[in-house]
Amino acid sequence: MRPMPHPAHRRQAQQGFSLLETFIGITIGLFILAGLITVFSTTLRVFSEQSSMSRWQDNERTAMQMLTTVIEHAGYYYNPQTQLKATAFPTQNLTLDTTQVIQFIAPGQVITGDTISGIDTVTVRYWPSTSGASTSDFMEDCNGGLAGAGSSSMVINTFTLNGSELTCAVGSQQARTLASGIKDWSVLYGVDSDGDGSVDAYLPASVMTITSWPTVVSVQITLNFFDPLNSSQKIPAVRVINFMGNG
Repeated sequence: MRPMPHPAHRRQAQQGFSLLETFIGITIGLFILAGLITVFSTTLRVFSEQSSMSRWQDNERTAMQMLTTVIEHAGYYYNPQTQLKATAFPTQNLTLDTTQVIQFIAPGQVITGDTISGIDTVTVRYWPSTSGASTSDFMEDCNGGLAGAGSSSMVINTFTLNGSELTCAVGSQQARTLASGIKDWSVLYGVDSDGDGSVDAYLPASVMTITSWPTVVSVQITLNFFDPLNSSQKIPAVRVINFMGNG
């Protein structure tokens, strides 16, 4: 018959970790947990920064693409063989949002602008044919619609900033947001004062006159976006847009 183990031996076999070993294990576990938290926080921060940069790139691309698409249409009209530019684009006033009046003060003027409370506004007009939606013109307005679909009428698009949002209105319709995250913007008008087809100077709306507006052949757009990684800084995006209807 196997002898029973001595009680002292049983107590020795049942011994667990010492207090020192327990503290060491807890300390190691805390170091591992801290490392995991650091990795998780870093991953979350990088993901957030990448998402912010992606939104900025999307806004920059959308804004510049729509500005270019619409502004390059300025001065286009479908019947230059039978109609003069000054006749196609007469003087005109357009009331926007029941308060702001957009003025084309000279015959043949296809773009106009203003600075209201320090914010630039630019308006362009063009005249696609009735077949613009199906055969020849394929000209979009700033809402993404095909201009000239089924009716021959002048298309007028007005761009401005509303807070940090670039907006555009077609005619006297309510303005729609195109892009956001914009700190400010500026519009300079390229005038061809001697008629040789080249820009002589880029001027702000404040110095444009009744004789210089019809000579505009391009614009220089500067959009200053909020830096998604540092809101106190801004990222400029600059583009020169030529009129395909020049001439």
